Amino acid sequence: MQRPILFPAIVFALVICRAAVADNSAAENPAANDVAAMQKIEAPEWTVPGIGVAMRRIPAGSFTMGSPTDEIARKADEIQHKVTISKPFYMAIYETRQREYYPLMIRPDFDLEAWGYQRGPLHEGAAWTYRSLMNGRRISGGSAYPNIARTDLNPMECVSWDKAMLYCRKITAAERAGGRLPKGYVYRLPTEAEWEYACRAGTTDPYSFKGDYDNVGVLSAYMCLSKDGGYIAFATSPTPDNRQPNAWGLYDMHGNVFEWCLDWYGPYAAGAAVDPVGPSTGAERVARGGGVLPFPPGRGSLEKLVHPHFRSAARYRFPARTAHQINLGFRIVLAPDVQVHGAAQPSE
Repeated sequence: MQRPILFPAIVFALVICRAAVADNSAAENPAANDVAAMQKIEAPEWTVPGIGVAMRRIPAGSFTMGSPTDEIARKADEIQHKVTISKPFYMAIYETRQREYYPLMIRPDFDLEAWGYQRGPLHEGAAWTYRSLMNGRRISGGSAYPNIARTDLNPMECVSWDKAMLYCRKITAAERAGGRLPKGYVYRLPTEAEWEYACRAGTTDPYSFKGDYDNVGVLSAYMCLSKDGGYIAFATSPTPDNRQPNAWGLYDMHGNVFEWCLDWYGPYAAGAAVDPVGPSTGAERVARGGGVLPFPPGRGSLEKLVHPHFRSAARYRFPARTAHQINLGFRIVLAPDVQVHGAAQPSE
């Protein structure tokens, strides 16, 4: 009597089990840039096709927005309150860089290399930092600075809130046409609550990292405070330029450029909030994160110019039409569509 042939059957069963485990693992841990997973807001990373904006998934959750009364350089408009972000979203890991902005916002035949300040206002053409590094020119007149190779890895600045929103709408339209846009989601500026939630990345300290906040070296590991090369005041820094990200993989949430938010500036609403979008009207739009200084900071300027603006809870604001601020830029999110109070529709 022959013995049953069990070995092939066991091997076959093991192969099937391993395949099932692999399939389950793939389903539970979707790959970065998987379109189907991104449309379910499950992919850990997403890169916007065509312009290469790299994004990270930010989980839903709750946090305490604002700062305690004894926090360094705290201001009266940072009243603490509980906020819930009810849905996950994607946030760009970098502030919008010039190489990501120009393809959508400047006509294809625009001669960036030959562009000069004298040929038009600041908001037409290349960013201030980009221009200031070209051919050793000094925009404001006087003697030229040394030739320094320009880079389009610097964040976009000298851009109004309206133009930043137009940029977001163009990406939304392209992704909708390409069939990739998640249902109910759009590309836009982050709400102030989304911005602080992503900046903190689960932390409760003044900054999204720990250390001696009166030590310029500690701060500079995570943020661009100034460019002290002597060639141009207020120059921003290429991203990421050896700086460290926060716990959720986001760079320059402190420093380099202030970042526009979706909200009008105003006092926080009383009590806990779910997905707040700020006041329904206002005179200025919120900007977060702080922007480069015209000089390397010392201890005195840390207390007066850095901590009041660069901390996770620090709030600032600009008129929405501001288009000439050389340390003001933006960062985009792919997030639930919300009503934007008082949004203009600028021409292209």
